[in-house]
Amino acid sequence: MIDIIHEVYPYLHVRGGPAAIDFHKEVFGAEELVRLEQPDGRVAHAELRMGPATVMLADEFPEYGIRSPAAFGGTGTTIHLHVDNVDALAERALRAGATMVMEPVDQAHGERQCRIRDPFGHEWLLGHPIPAPSR
Repeated sequence: MIDIIHEVYPYLHVRGGPAAIDFHKEVFGAEELVRLEQPDGRVAHAELRMGPATVMLADEFPEYGIRSPAAFGGTGTTIHLHVDNVDALAERALRAGATMVMEPVDQAHGERQCRIRDPFGHEWLLGHPIPAPSR
């Protein structure tokens, strides 16, 4: 028998945990729930509430094989957020140091989307619904 999944938590590995937490607060309105720091200042574990979701975050710990996208020059994951206003959130992210990967554009599937890369290497697909095209 397969266990039923009750929750899924994205767990982001970053280079610069305290700055990453600040970025998520500023751009996404994240609420910091938990932060555990090592004596060397690295974030060992943090939990951020972003809307209905909790995102976990930790600094790189190469000694345990935990590396951020910065260690590989890219990321293999994109986090898709459904938001109220793609354009406004993208602008706020850019002001906070993100880079635009794909400009906001209305997609044929009925969502306005853009893709940004945060200063820590993670990519975010931002989208909000738009009226579906008439056929």
